[in-house]
Amino acid sequence: MRILNRTRKTVLAEEVEVAKSFRKKTIGLMFRGGIGDDKCLLMDFEREGHHSIWMLGMRFPIDLVFLDAKKRVVCVFRNVKPVGFGPKTWRVYDAPEPVKWIIELKSGRIRSTGTKTGDALSFER
Repeated sequence: MRILNRTRKTVLAEEVEVAKSFRKKTIGLMFRGGIGDDKCLLMDFEREGHHSIWMLGMRFPIDLVFLDAKKRVVCVFRNVKPVGFGPKTWRVYDAPEPVKWIIELKSGRIRSTGTKTGDALSFER
């Protein structure tokens, strides 16, 4: 599967790892050494809700894309840094409205694809 930004006609990721179970969504990309330029982790929640990300256990910064049930970008966060000793890194990232999917990408990918709030994405096999 790959994720396309239909609005900008760009590719967010060519290889998508899907996290559906509670455990896989909780762990996300924690404890990994990195992620490839054209890869991502897609967290698939059963229904829309106020889902969030905390960067505990992360070893590298990432970009985050929050999507509603229509695969519309609700919000993006660029270059999200792992939790560290400084209180400024203890932030929880969430969207201002309910979301169904959260995409974790290599830091810089949002900028390179031009992805912005309101864009329409699609998942293709």
